[in-house]
Amino acid sequence: MTYLTGLALGISAGKKIHQLMAGGGFTLLHALPGRRRYRHDDLMHNRELALEWEQHLARLNGMRRVQVNAVTGTILLEYSCQEEYIDLVMDYLQQLHNLPAPNADYGKIGINIRSLFRQMNRTLFTHTGRTFDLRTVTALAMLVSGGAKIWTLGQRPSGPQMVWWAYSLLKGRY
Repeated sequence: MTYLTGLALGISAGKKIHQLMAGGGFTLLHALPGRRRYRHDDLMHNRELALEWEQHLARLNGMRRVQVNAVTGTILLEYSCQEEYIDLVMDYLQQLHNLPAPNADYGKIGINIRSLFRQMNRTLFTHTGRTFDLRTVTALAMLVSGGAKIWTLGQRPSGPQMVWWAYSLLKGRY
């Protein structure tokens, strides 16, 4: 297996695992102008979630009718706003649904880790005169370490991999 074949296989497997772990999310079953029907696996037989989503969606501007069915796991929307607005609303609702519950231990640990790294990033950013942040310093360290392994030790592919990681960290920043 070549390096590129392994990379492609790894990316493909990662996407499949992500799809399995992420759950179904919203599936658009039917769409007409001003009317859409969605299905969500987590909504099936969950009356509390159905009531919560129905109340939230009904309060939005442009919604004429919202009907959430916990038995079938579907949401019927009739609206007078733009289609793009509905897309944004459903994406946002899915993001909110994916957030861990406030009392979930694994959510608290993840939040604490992210908070620690945000604080480290802010401290580094202010102490370097707004020149470096944690992402840039990590990318530079990987670039230097990867370059050293390439030129001094002749290592392949770990040196080039570190250079690629550094590039990936910096990509899309500006």
